[in-house]
Amino acid sequence: MRLNKWKYLFKAYFTYTVKEQRAIIVLMILISFLQLVLVALHWVPVNGKSRNDLVTQATTSNNTLSLEPQFKIKTETKSKSSSIKLFSFNPNTNTIKDWINLGLTEKQGQSILKYISKGGSFKVKNDMKKMHVVKPELFRQWWDYIQLPDSLTASKEKYFEPDHKSTNTQKVNINIASIDDLDKLPLIGEGRAKAIISYRDRLGGFILIDQLLDLKSIPDSVFLSIKDRIYTDGKIYKSLNINADSLFHPYLPKSFAKMIVSYRQQHGNYQRIEDLRILPLYDDKIMRKIAPYLIVKP
Repeated sequence: MRLNKWKYLFKAYFTYTVKEQRAIIVLMILISFLQLVLVALHWVPVNGKSRNDLVTQATTSNNTLSLEPQFKIKTETKSKSSSIKLFSFNPNTNTIKDWINLGLTEKQGQSILKYISKGGSFKVKNDMKKMHVVKPELFRQWWDYIQLPDSLTASKEKYFEPDHKSTNTQKVNINIASIDDLDKLPLIGEGRAKAIISYRDRLGGFILIDQLLDLKSIPDSVFLSIKDRIYTDGKIYKSLNINADSLFHPYLPKSFAKMIVSYRQQHGNYQRIEDLRILPLYDDKIMRKIAPYLIVKP
């Protein structure tokens, strides 16, 4: 009896109807078809390359991106730092070999030697920052090795300090100097002297001596050579009336000048300099430079 019972239970759970059998067969056919499709897709080339090649390429690319740049950067940094040989030096007496050992190229070293040969010199450490060939990171490495004082007196630390009270007859007032006066300065020939005077006339007078750096013919190296030999009384000898017919000044862009004139013609004369703030092209940076030269007259 027990054996018959187990047979009945087996047939009850593991016997399928005709519909169920057909469904199972269809399901197995679908599964087999999908398997064949996956196998076929695996071997279909993409852009002329098999998927195995693409996977291998992607893996290699990822490894290269994550490892090679880091290795390259470290190698370059190490190579660059190892090429610098730090030693105590006076920049006024260095040879080209000394500059190369300190991390400059031969061309960069030659530019410093050329500056010195024309009368230039370094008095304090920060003077070297004015040389464009000396990068800030390199200058920081040199700081403790430069045989120059950190600073002089407060008046000498400021390169662009206007000297209104100077009574030293050896200094030249660039606001009234002639071509001959300027020609006597280091590195200033007749051509640069004429350029300075021409620019002074266009400005209406020098307020600060660092305005000379606006001139392309006066690079940092030249300015450093003459800064202790010049001063300005800070006077403006030719002002610019914003109610005049036309406005021409080195610090005033032509588009802004035209707008000032156009607005004045449409709305009448300006009453004060601050009235320019209503113009669309008004710029605080421009106005800080041009304001000392502007006046308002009917």
